[in-house]
Amino acid sequence: MALKNFISNLFNKNSYKTLFLIDILYMKDINAIYKFNNGDYIIRQLKTLLETKIKFDIKHELERKTLINISNTHADVFELTIYDNLEIDEILLIKDIVFKNITSHNFKLLDKKTLINIDVTIGCSKSDDNQIKIYAEKALHNAKLNYVHYMFYDSYLYKNESVSENLVKILNYSIDNNLVEPYFQAIVDNETEEIEKYEVLMRIFDQNGNIILPNAFIQKAKKCRLYTKLMEILIDKTINYILKYKINVSINLNYTDIINSNIKKALISKIQKNNVGKYITLEILESEKVSNFNIVNDFITSVNILGVKIAIDDFGTGFSNYENILNLNIDYIKIDGSLIKKIDEVIYLNLIKSIVLFCKQQNIKIVAEFVSDLKILRYVKNIQIDYSQGYYISKPKSISEIILERENEKRTKKNN
Repeated sequence: MALKNFISNLFNKNSYKTLFLIDILYMKDINAIYKFNNGDYIIRQLKTLLETKIKFDIKHELERKTLINISNTHADVFELTIYDNLEIDEILLIKDIVFKNITSHNFKLLDKKTLINIDVTIGCSKSDDNQIKIYAEKALHNAKLNYVHYMFYDSYLYKNESVSENLVKILNYSIDNNLVEPYFQAIVDNETEEIEKYEVLMRIFDQNGNIILPNAFIQKAKKCRLYTKLMEILIDKTINYILKYKINVSINLNYTDIINSNIKKALISKIQKNNVGKYITLEILESEKVSNFNIVNDFITSVNILGVKIAIDDFGTGFSNYENILNLNIDYIKIDGSLIKKIDEVIYLNLIKSIVLFCKQQNIKIVAEFVSDLKILRYVKNIQIDYSQGYYISKPKSISEIILERENEKRTKKNN
């Protein structure tokens, strides 16, 4: 304990840390069915799993020296504290590591014969103050209320319960200071292993330079009628980067974007004016409710003329069936990550194979999202999916990181 305290003091107590609260679901039922001694045995096994495999996987993914502390403060709740100001993308990656390891693990009962699986809910927050556990507990509570396995509570935005006021200020600050920035996640050709294009992901920044991700601000931006301005800045910057660096990109649109005359007009006029259609794929979210396919088709026709390609995003979850897809002139289908993550399960593998077969017959290229590890990538390649995207391929990066990578790759090829 003294050693842990000493190490903790080396990391400034006021510096940022990220806390995950991991709560075993239905622990009372486990205790009732298998008795308390088996319940305690499962908790001990989970503690070992956290301190060995999960801790190792996290350090491997972060690729830097980071202090990780694990404790069991309540009977069925574990605290996993990482003494690092993690980016949201890293937090999501770690959440996936924790959740996947725990839910796929076979826990033994004391008879050494019976194996059971457990489920968990995870609440997470990061902060530089001593209220971090309160924020993480709020996240855990909200996750349970909404029947989801994970929720993040942004301590900066939610301090003093002033989320609305703070978030609107941040949105206006980002707009006024042109701080809406496209980040780029690589989409790789599975055959050549070369980067085909980059998906554009919106990021905004607060007054302290902290990155705010879309899931924290998009809905609020729409309610405050600021979303159109954010999109216009994003489109402007993306087109400027295309002109400067000749990169191929995919830009996300949903149905409300397509019927928004300002966004539609700005997008089409800027593509036309700068003659960059051949560099752009527009990803239309399938999970959005589409009430008028004629509007979507008219939009697709108008951008096709400019050389723009069309992808259907999140395929397998939302608006379209195969008939609707046949009525749209599209070039790519992106299979939803919720399916790809379960590709090693027979029922999901067969479903994905049926989508692949359909796409091959219609001469539509396929992209697998959420390719998070080598095992998933091997499945994806084995069933002849054309492209892969996900954290195993690359995390979202700023344009400066992308250009640096391209320059390093050129040097490597030249030296070889």
